Amino acid sequence: MTLVPSAAPAEQVLEPLDGPEHDAVNRARELVARIDDETAADLAARTEFPADLWDWVAEHSLHRVGIAEEHGGEPADIVAKMRIAEVLAERVGVLAWVWGISNCFAAPLLAELADEPTRKELLPGLAAGRRRFAFGVTEPGGGSDLFGALDTTLADGRVSGRKRYCTAAASADHLFLLVREAGAPAGGTSGLAFALVRTNAPGLSMSRVPTPSFASSFGTYEVDLDGVAVDHAFTGPAVKAALRTVLVEERLLIPAIVIGAAHGALRRALAYAARRTAFGTRVDSYQALQHQVADAVMDLETARHYAYAMARRWAAGEPVTIGADVAKSRSVDAAQRVADVAVQLMGGIGFTRWGGVEHVWRDLRAFRLAPITEELVRNRVARSLGMGRD
Repeated sequence: MTLVPSAAPAEQVLEPLDGPEHDAVNRARELVARIDDETAADLAARTEFPADLWDWVAEHSLHRVGIAEEHGGEPADIVAKMRIAEVLAERVGVLAWVWGISNCFAAPLLAELADEPTRKELLPGLAAGRRRFAFGVTEPGGGSDLFGALDTTLADGRVSGRKRYCTAAASADHLFLLVREAGAPAGGTSGLAFALVRTNAPGLSMSRVPTPSFASSFGTYEVDLDGVAVDHAFTGPAVKAALRTVLVEERLLIPAIVIGAAHGALRRALAYAARRTAFGTRVDSYQALQHQVADAVMDLETARHYAYAMARRWAAGEPVTIGADVAKSRSVDAAQRVADVAVQLMGGIGFTRWGGVEHVWRDLRAFRLAPITEELVRNRVARSLGMGRD
């Protein structure tokens, strides 16, 4: 992948990673080769779940990545997953989450928490693309205060409460819900549990949250639970460790997705600026614009290297909880700047769907809020340095 027109020198700005690529990364490249920019723009403009994109991912055996071989999967570490996400996002933007939603949450939770019969029941379907999962953590009374506002309870094999911002819930077969066991003290991490429920279970209803950008394609939902029967409940000390795993890996996959999406937007903008003239001169020859692009790309490349450095440490078994937060924050900031430069480079056409970049500019804004706000990242970094608390 390059960030310069094909007629320019072949040196790459976003450098390839050292070492061999996972086989699945090449399959991801084969998939995006099937998707031209016009198709990608159509996917971005939809208001329903991109089932065809999900199926294309399945056809290229990408849903199986990160799942054990005995369950129909293909082992991969977080670095390989990030590369897949980056390659997909370069073409389809943040719709790369069509792969990440189930793979990022359900696969590691089942691997860490489920017994072998449950793994055999659920993982092969996910690996083949026959089962879809969504994740429910946030509640109406909370947001960044994840545990302080956790009121959805698990009692006698049933869950009751309400979840908000459950991405792609309506198109999922199962919901993984973070809950608290009945009788556990409120606040903190006491009594944390995961409940796996079917989306068509009696007592479960959902309503769509009106949102712009990529969430209009996946749909994000408020889910009401009134004594919903639980297919599988996961309790005990292992829950906190499993939750930490998915939260860290989410914060590492997001940099790959936003960087890939920004890269794709800039590729389209540079191609447009190379053939567009203003006052008799190619738009991309104006130094004022060149410096904006150069500054943005340098920030993007710096953030990219930091994110992959944190991923390698995580893959090696090192703790990177704060590092993953920083990677998410720096990558989103750099990617949003690149997307803004892409819009500016294209002028008025960049603000229309014709330009193929405006949806990236809008989509990336959401990641300054989720899954962790920029303010909370800074609080956590300051506390890691031993600074006082409010």
